[in-house]
Amino acid sequence: MQGMSLCSSEGNKLIEKIDKALEISRIMKDVECFSYLDRYTGSEDGEKAAERIAKRMEELGIPVEREIYQVYRSLPGEASIRIQGDSSEAIVPLTPYVYSGTAENLEAELVFDRISATGGCSQKEQRARMAEFAGKIVLTYENSFAFACEAKRAGVLGVITIWHADLAHHGTLGGVWGTPEPEDLACHYPRIPFVEITKSAGKELQKKLEESPLTACLNVEMCQSIVSSTMPVARIQGRSDKYVLVSGHYDSWYEGITDNGVANAAMMEIARVFQENQEHLERSVVLAWWSGHSDARYSGSTWYYDHHWEDLKENCVAHINMDICGCKGSDVVGMRTSMLEGEAFDREFLREFNDKEPEAPTPMVRFADQTFWGADIPFAMMPQFIKQDHKIFSWWHTKEDTFDKVDPEVTLRDTRVIAKLTAIFANCEKLPAEMSGFVSFMENELRSIEQKLSAEFDLSPVWRAIGSLKEAVADLENAMENQKHTDDVIMEIAGELARIMYTTSSPYHQDPAVKGTVFAGLAMAEGLTRENTEADYYLAVQTRFVRQRNRLTGQMNVVAENCRKWISGWGK
Repeated sequence: MQGMSLCSSEGNKLIEKIDKALEISRIMKDVECFSYLDRYTGSEDGEKAAERIAKRMEELGIPVEREIYQVYRSLPGEASIRIQGDSSEAIVPLTPYVYSGTAENLEAELVFDRISATGGCSQKEQRARMAEFAGKIVLTYENSFAFACEAKRAGVLGVITIWHADLAHHGTLGGVWGTPEPEDLACHYPRIPFVEITKSAGKELQKKLEESPLTACLNVEMCQSIVSSTMPVARIQGRSDKYVLVSGHYDSWYEGITDNGVANAAMMEIARVFQENQEHLERSVVLAWWSGHSDARYSGSTWYYDHHWEDLKENCVAHINMDICGCKGSDVVGMRTSMLEGEAFDREFLREFNDKEPEAPTPMVRFADQTFWGADIPFAMMPQFIKQDHKIFSWWHTKEDTFDKVDPEVTLRDTRVIAKLTAIFANCEKLPAEMSGFVSFMENELRSIEQKLSAEFDLSPVWRAIGSLKEAVADLENAMENQKHTDDVIMEIAGELARIMYTTSSPYHQDPAVKGTVFAGLAMAEGLTRENTEADYYLAVQTRFVRQRNRLTGQMNVVAENCRKWISGWGK
């Protein structure tokens, strides 16, 4: 393994030692053990998995906390649909989404959502589309939280979404990130029956609906309750209290081996080799195994964030997340990232693990326990262990995610990736923050948004603020050249830059658990005009836009001022 210039000579030696010490036989043995456990949050098997991890840490001499918390968990039960009057009246099995509503012998007309098969529509067209489905059950290709909310608002009785494969796949409906607050319980769970049908069965239903109207009987069972769950969190102390957080969820659908049993085992092995090399660590390494990822919408990592906020803000320099690893057929390693480290860093890092020139890094999106933006952690990194065609692995979130889907060589590769990335951030002399480059990236993204806005959505105040920010950040980076200890300034400045780009809410709350993009509070106005949007919704988006613009310019000005304060402090 080639060392990177980001590290001192001691850091490069650590990278080499850790890489050579990783043992695939240990990892695969633990993966096999996880294959016998259906690790639902708070279940007996889930608790067995958590205790297995915690005991291993203790055997290795690594301090470990068993974080116990209460989870608002949602598990699907049985679901089916029966077509009334059909010659066979066969019962077709369905798979409920997490946080779906329930239904008992719900009889209604079944209709097909033709727009879902052909393309999108404007906001005004969407309202008209939904109005046609009132009092009916809808068969659709849509599976988003936004669609569920619109359906509920329009009086739709149930939604059946068609999956792209002939496997019973589990999806998630909840729009709340983590444990709900009182307003969430009242307003942010659609509680509409929302189920999935396999591709072949869905296509067959679609064909029947195109021939004649149908009446269906829908049944959906759910188990939603508050349960107790344990999360092991281990700490390998370095010379500094600053630390790299390495995380992965241990809860699963069924045995869930590539999602996420391989990562769980790999993290255990990473813990072992870092513990053996503890005396060489500059920064500390914290490893956290979350529950509540799939069946409670990231509740585990969110609980940890809520209860360790001050420590995360003061000491966490980077969050490296490990999710979906060791898959047969994976031949590309990519990077989802906050982009603070810069594209050059990612390309150099990834070359070792790819046969071809690495793909450009992709900005982080709202998924996979990316819970920690509010603590001003500048580096959020999630290596992507994927296929060249970028298609998802067919067994994802299904019963087919079993031990036979694991490739040991790929598993070792993926473990090496996480171990090396962790070692770099633990031992680099200066954190690899490309802040000026990131501000330019912010500006480019904002320019892209502006091109899609109507004239009534004005971003001109942002350009004045970003010009001042560019100058201040450039001055700060020049001043940092002569400073030895820069973790705190990078965490404060780069961390805040990441927060204002990737979030819309306060540091103490979570944004909704919906598909999002950078500057989501501004981007929601893209493509809206008075002609294609209902007046009340248009006004609401205008209001959101102005508030988010104020937030952005205000925070940019604060960051610029803080840059000047750091420079002034160093000059004294």
